[in-house]
Amino acid sequence: MDRISQLPDFIVHHILSFLHGSPPAELVRMSVLSKTWFHLTASFPQLDFSIHKFGSRESFFKYVEYTTSRFCHQNLTAHRLTLHVTIRNPAELDIVNRCLGLLLMVGVNELSMSMSMLAAMPKYRLPNTLLSVSVLKSLSIYNCGLPSSLMHDGVVKFKSLISLQLHNVRIDEEVIRYITTGCPLLQWFEIRCCYGFKRFCVYQHQNLQRLGLVGTSVEIIDIIEAPNLYNFYLAAKNAGRRPPKLNLASCKKLTSVTYEGYPSPNSNGFLSNFPFVENLDLFTTCEGNNLKLSSHSLRTLELFTDFDLEKIELSTPNLDLFIYCNDDYGWVGVRQLPHLKACMGCYPDGSIDTAWFQKLRLFLDKKNGFKASNLYICTDQVRFFNQTVYLLHYREHLYKNNPNSKLYIPPIPFVLQKFIVLENIKEIELPPFELEHLELHFEHEESLDHAAFVDAVLCCFRPRFLTLRSSFPLTDSEEQSALVKILFARRS
Repeated sequence: MDRISQLPDFIVHHILSFLHGSPPAELVRMSVLSKTWFHLTASFPQLDFSIHKFGSRESFFKYVEYTTSRFCHQNLTAHRLTLHVTIRNPAELDIVNRCLGLLLMVGVNELSMSMSMLAAMPKYRLPNTLLSVSVLKSLSIYNCGLPSSLMHDGVVKFKSLISLQLHNVRIDEEVIRYITTGCPLLQWFEIRCCYGFKRFCVYQHQNLQRLGLVGTSVEIIDIIEAPNLYNFYLAAKNAGRRPPKLNLASCKKLTSVTYEGYPSPNSNGFLSNFPFVENLDLFTTCEGNNLKLSSHSLRTLELFTDFDLEKIELSTPNLDLFIYCNDDYGWVGVRQLPHLKACMGCYPDGSIDTAWFQKLRLFLDKKNGFKASNLYICTDQVRFFNQTVYLLHYREHLYKNNPNSKLYIPPIPFVLQKFIVLENIKEIELPPFELEHLELHFEHEESLDHAAFVDAVLCCFRPRFLTLRSSFPLTDSEEQSALVKILFARRS
């Protein structure tokens, strides 16, 4: 008995949904499992028309026409439609317009559009029928023109739209107003690399929860009466660009903010724009004498910067977690850190010397309203850095690529360099900082000497509990022995 054929249609569709993201050919292969599954693929409500998943352009456009015809014949609403394609000639454009029009007529819940045209062809403009799809809940547009009736008449009928993402789309202040007033259920609004506007305003939107402006030339942001907005992220079009004027202080639920690419906020007034912020991700470069942040509501701060710790001043009495990263602004994420109260996480840039330890030690002594009792240090190819060691590595690299090079640097044993660095650390005239818990995470096997690093850290800190974590197996018996000796010597 063919039990697979007896499964209800919605269960078969659920099984097929696990193929989302796979080439459409996989869907065809699955249909041979049962006599009825071939017919059910015609009603499968997730349509993926991504040309990069096909071996040839001809097979792609044939698949689009055939699948659209079979699906629309059953008069069903598409749960998700993905259409990502580059158009090379009018015939291909005609197929896309015809099939898209048919699918919009039967209805689409989630639509993702990415259309690129050859240089000789005008930019693709979405059809006006898109504005009449009343069941549309999610819309993502990349490199397309908005429907002409929206641009001229301001008519928006997206009464069910919850998520809207615009990427490389021309919009102006009026279109922004049409969208925000015509989409009363909109919860997530993201604009990336869009152009044509200098001011972004939202007035009296009761459902907006997440707002993102990335890579734009916006100069003024006004958010008035958006009582449920809780997440806001702002990223500059070019590094160092003058930041826009912000007016979000009335958003009482705005607790998560990301601020990236603009010059460093150089006054305590920066966070007055976000009086209720609890989680702040700040990506900034060192401009000015100091970085000053003041907030009584802030609980988590992720700071990606080239500011030295000695130039950072915090007045954050309720801060629970401070992440300090100066390693090419790599995204860290709170979930990778231990969930401890009063915790500081450090991600150094790979070159650690005595000055780095001293700056960290002095920062923890500051009366800045943040008292760290737990410390996490992630070593990403950490090296005891000084100029001689750097030149030695450079010489090896140069010789490997050019054996006839005349560059000569007297070989100085690395053991001697390590000894010098450790002796300098021991000369820091500060008692070891008392910690509840210290965790050291070795991220890469190429790090030079883990035992020496642990020894250096324990010269500066005295934890009640110590955790050593490694992303690779420590199989070197000599290194294991050195670590054990250091820990045993400092057990008290």
